[in-house]
Amino acid sequence: MRDKKDMSEMTDSEVSFRKFLKNLGVTTHKELESLINKKIEDGELSENSSLNITAQIKIEELNFNHTINSTLLLPKKND
Repeated sequence: MRDKKDMSEMTDSEVSFRKFLKNLGVTTHKELESLINKKIEDGELSENSSLNITAQIKIEELNFNHTINSTLLLPKKND
């Protein structure tokens, strides 16, 4: 397994990958959490249920298409 690097030890390429993935994760989490909470408040989703998710990352120039399927557990009351 590769040792963890300090940001100052990373190449510009490694830093750009990390920034992209962090931005993807943080922004997606915020958007999903906000929308799910609104849908629960509006009665469109039930607490303590689940949602099936398909996430896709596509890079045309590389002919790259990566899909991840998962199940997201919705928060219980007071979570």
